[in-house]
Amino acid sequence: MKKEILKEIREPGKSRKKKGQPKGRRNGFLEGLTGKDFTAAGLFFFSLLLCRLFVLQYGVFGSSIDWISQHSTLADYFRKRFYATGNLFPDFAWNLGGGQNIYHFAYYGLLSPTMLLSYLFPFIPMDLWVMGSSALLYAADAVLFYQWISKKGLHYGNCLFTSLFFTCSTALLYHSYNQLMFVNYMPFLLLALLGADRHFQKRKSGLLILSVLGMILTSFYFSVGGLLALTAYAVTEYLKCGTENAAYEAEQENRKVSRNQKAGAEKKQMAGEKSSGTVEALAGLRSFFGAAIRFALPVLAGILLSGILLIPSAAALFGGSGEGGRGTAAGGIAGLFTDPAMWKPQFLILRLCYTPYGIGLSAFAGVALLGRVIGKSRLREKLLSFLLLVFFCIPLFGYLLNGGLYSKDKVFIPFLPVLCAEVGLYVENQLVRKRECGKNRSTGNFKRKVMTELRELFPYLIVLILMWNAKQETYFEPYWHLGILDVICVTACYLAWRWFPAKKQLRGRELPFLPLVFSAVILAFAGKAINQEKHVMIPRKTYEALTDSKIAAAIREIRAEDPGWYRMEQYGDGGQNLANVNRIWDIGQNVSTIYSSAYNAEYKRFRDETYGINEAFRNRMMQTVSDDPLFWQFMGVKYILAETRPEGYELYRDYGDFQVYRAISAAPVAYVTDQVVSETEYKSLPYPQNQEILETAAVIPDQEMRKTTAAIPDQEKSAESVDNFRAAADSDTKNGSVGPLFHSCFQKVNLEIPETDQEDLRIQKTADGYEIETKKSVTVSATLPGTAEGATLLAVSFEVENQKASHDMFIRINGQTNRLTGINHTYANGNTQFNYLVTMKEDGTVFIRMGKGHYILKNFETWTGMAQPLEKTEQLYSQAVTLIGGTTATYGGDGITGVVSAERDGYLITSIPYDENFVLKVDGKETLLFRANTAFLGAKIPSGEHKIVLVYHAPGRTAGSWCSLMGGMLALILVICEKKKQQNGSERAGESKMLQKQRKYYIIRV
Repeated sequence: MKKEILKEIREPGKSRKKKGQPKGRRNGFLEGLTGKDFTAAGLFFFSLLLCRLFVLQYGVFGSSIDWISQHSTLADYFRKRFYATGNLFPDFAWNLGGGQNIYHFAYYGLLSPTMLLSYLFPFIPMDLWVMGSSALLYAADAVLFYQWISKKGLHYGNCLFTSLFFTCSTALLYHSYNQLMFVNYMPFLLLALLGADRHFQKRKSGLLILSVLGMILTSFYFSVGGLLALTAYAVTEYLKCGTENAAYEAEQENRKVSRNQKAGAEKKQMAGEKSSGTVEALAGLRSFFGAAIRFALPVLAGILLSGILLIPSAAALFGGSGEGGRGTAAGGIAGLFTDPAMWKPQFLILRLCYTPYGIGLSAFAGVALLGRVIGKSRLREKLLSFLLLVFFCIPLFGYLLNGGLYSKDKVFIPFLPVLCAEVGLYVENQLVRKRECGKNRSTGNFKRKVMTELRELFPYLIVLILMWNAKQETYFEPYWHLGILDVICVTACYLAWRWFPAKKQLRGRELPFLPLVFSAVILAFAGKAINQEKHVMIPRKTYEALTDSKIAAAIREIRAEDPGWYRMEQYGDGGQNLANVNRIWDIGQNVSTIYSSAYNAEYKRFRDETYGINEAFRNRMMQTVSDDPLFWQFMGVKYILAETRPEGYELYRDYGDFQVYRAISAAPVAYVTDQVVSETEYKSLPYPQNQEILETAAVIPDQEMRKTTAAIPDQEKSAESVDNFRAAADSDTKNGSVGPLFHSCFQKVNLEIPETDQEDLRIQKTADGYEIETKKSVTVSATLPGTAEGATLLAVSFEVENQKASHDMFIRINGQTNRLTGINHTYANGNTQFNYLVTMKEDGTVFIRMGKGHYILKNFETWTGMAQPLEKTEQLYSQAVTLIGGTTATYGGDGITGVVSAERDGYLITSIPYDENFVLKVDGKETLLFRANTAFLGAKIPSGEHKIVLVYHAPGRTAGSWCSLMGGMLALILVICEKKKQQNGSERAGESKMLQKQRKYYIIRV
C-alpha cells in the first residue's frame, strides 16, 4: 500500500523510463546527456554523411538547374545591395533585368532568416554560405523531426527508424542543393509542430509565432502548404488530447445543471437527462472553438508579422508582372470549385513516392496511410490520415496550393513530417496489436480474425497495384523496379511479422519494425539512384571556372576606371550564360538579363514580341544574354566579357582566359533627345528594321507625338526635331508612312541551305522555306550569294512548325540559338518565330546546327547589312543623364539622382522597364511618365539644365509595414497574457505543491 501511495506522489521529471527508451549517460563531460541526445547527434551526422555520399563526392553541394543561376547568385546580390545601401527592406533592384521590383525576387530568400544571418559574416562567400547552410538545414530537419516524434510516446526503435525514413526522403536531400525553396522552410515547420504541442500542453505561443514567421519569410510559396499541414495536425491533436479537458468542462456543466434539477419533480427526469446530454455537447463544441481561436491567434500573429514580405510580394505577382506557369484554370480560382473534375479523386501513388518533385517517400508511406484510414481505430485517432488522403487525392487542393496555375506535386512536400508521423503511428499500432494477439491467440472468432488479417493486408495489395500501373510514368520508369521491390519486401516482412507469435523471439529480439527498416533502406538506394540519374551536380572544376575571382577583379577594375551609368555583361556558351543570368560581381555592375518566376511583363513582351530577341532556352522565364549586337547597343551594354569580338565592339583588355570588349557607341541608360517617331509608325516596320531604327530614333506614344506636332508652328516645322529628322531620311525605303524615317542598312539576300536526302538527315526546299527531318543534331554550312559589300551583320527570320510537338527542337546559326519547347513542358516557351541577328563570318559562310526532330521552316527570309553610321547614333545619344552617387545613394538604393542638359525641348528616354510605381521629379516638380520605346520609362522634358530624381515605391510596401506592426502588437499581447496566466497558475501550483509535501511528510512518518 505504501509503494502505491509513493508511486502516486512521485515528483514530475522522475517518472519511470518507458520500455525501449535509451538510457542516459553519466560519465565526465557527457554528464546530463541522455540517449535521445546521442540519437539526435547520430541523425545529424548521418544526414551529413548522405550529403557526402550522394552529392559532394561528385562535385559541390549545388546544381546546374536553379541553384547556380538563382539561389546562390540572388542571395549574393541581396547581400551586396545591403552592404552598399544599408537598406534591409529595399524596393528596387537596379542591377537586374534592366531594373526590376525587388519583390519579383522575394521567393528566393529576400528576407529569409538564413540569408539575413549571412549579413553578419561578410568574409564568407555567399555561394559557400548557401551550400553550408543548406547542408546544415538538412541535418537540422532530421534532428528536429526526431525531437518531435519522440514526444509522441512511441517505442524508441520506432522513433529512430521513422526519423531515418524521414531523412531519406528523396525530396528533402535533392532540393537541398537544387530548388532550395522547396525544402529550406522545413526546420521552421518542424519547430511550428513542436510549438503547436507546446501551445496545447503549456499554453505558450512564443515558439509557434516565431516558427510561422520564419517559415513564411523563408518560403512564402510553400508556407501555404505548411500552414495547412500545421492546422490539420493541430485539429487532430486537440481531438485526441484535448477531449479530456472538454469532458471535464462538460462534467462541471452537468453538475451545475443537475443541482438545479434536483428540486424538480421526477416527471422532469427524462427531460433533465436530455438537457444534460445537450449541455455536454455544447460544452465540447464551445471548448473546441475556444481552443481553435487560441491556436489561430498566434498563427495569425506570425502571418501578420510577415506582412512586410507577403503584401508587396503579392502586389508584385498580381499587379501586372509576369509569372511562370501555364496560366490559371478557366474561370479563375473560383472556377476551380465549380469544375466537377476538381472533385474527382485521383490516386497518384507517385505523389508520395520516390520522385523528388513529390513527397519523395517509399511505397510503405502509401501502405501506412491507407492502413491508418481503413484500420480498426477511433475516428479521432485516424482523422489526420483521412485528411491527408483527401488532400492528396482531390485535385482541387493541388491546384489551390499551386495558386490555380497547375497541379504540381511539389506543393505537397510540406506534408512530409505529418505523413512520416502517421507512418510511425501505424507501425506502433501494429506492434500493439501484435502483442495483444500474442496474449489472446487462442480466443476470438475465426471469421473475425480472417477479416482482420485481410483488412491489414489490403493496403499492401492496393499500393502494389498502384505501383504497377505507374511504372510507365516518364520520371518513374528508370527506377520503378525499386518501387515494386519495396512493396514486395514490406509485404513479406509484414507476413513474417504476423506469422511469428509475439511470445517468440529471433535471437532474443522481437521483429516489430522490419517493414519500416527495409523500406528505409530501399528508399536510401532510390535516393542514391535518383541523385545520380538527374546529372545536375556541378563538378568542382566547372564551379571554380564559373566563380573565378579574376572575373570579379576585372569588373571592379573597369568600374574604377569608368564609374559611369551603363551595363556590363558576360557572354559564353549555354551553360555559362545560364549560370550568369542573375550574377552581379560588383554592385556597380548592371545587366539586362533576368531569370525569375516573376518579372516585369512589359520588358519580357518587348524582348520576345516587339524587338524579336532569340530564345535559347526551353524555359520561357529565362531572359538570358543574347549576342544580338543591336540589342546590346540599345540596352546600353558598354562592356562585354567574352571570348570572341562582337560586331560594334573593340578589344578593351585581354585577361588571358577571357577578353573585355568595349562598345564603340552604346546607348546611355538615360538620355534626352528630340529625334522621335510615333509608336504606330514604329510598329509598321518589319524585322530587322524594327531593331535598326532604335539606333537613330526613340519611340514615343502616338498621343505624345500629336502633342509635339501640334505645339510646333507650321513655319517652324521644317526646322524642328521630327521633320528635321525625316528630312535626312532615305526616301527609297519602301514601307508606307515609315519609309522616309531612316536609311536601312540591310538588304534582302537568299540563304541557300544545301538539300539532302539521307537516312539520318533530310533537307527539302519548299515554296517558302525548308522541311527538315534529322535523327540527330547535325551542322551544315550555307552560302550567301549577293551579299552587300561591307556587310557585317546577318539577320534571319522564319516560322517553325514542329511536326513532333511533344519534343523540343532547336536551330543554331553562327552560334546564336533559338529553341522551341515541347508542348507538354510546364514552362514551354511557345517560341515559334525564330529571329537571328548575328555577326557574320569573315568568309561569309553561315554555319547552321539543326537539332534532332522533324520540323518545317516557313516564311524563310534573310538580310545582310551593318549597323547605322556612327554619327547618327552619337547624335541620338549626345545628351546623356549623368548620375550623382550612382544607383545606391538615393533613398536607400531605391532611387537615382542625375543631371542633364537639353539643348531643345525633347524627351527623357531610358532603358529602364516601365512600371507605374515610379515617381519622376524634374527640378523638384513631379512629371508624368509614359512608355518610351514601347516598354521603357520616358517623359517630356523642356530645354535647359535639369536635376532629375527617379524613385521607385514598391506597391504594398506601406500596407505590409502596417501589417507587420499589427502582428508585433498582437504577438506582444499574447505573450503578456500568457505570462500573467502562468504567474497566476504558478501561485496555485505553489500552494498545491506545499500540500503535496505535507502529505508526503505524513506518509513517511506513518
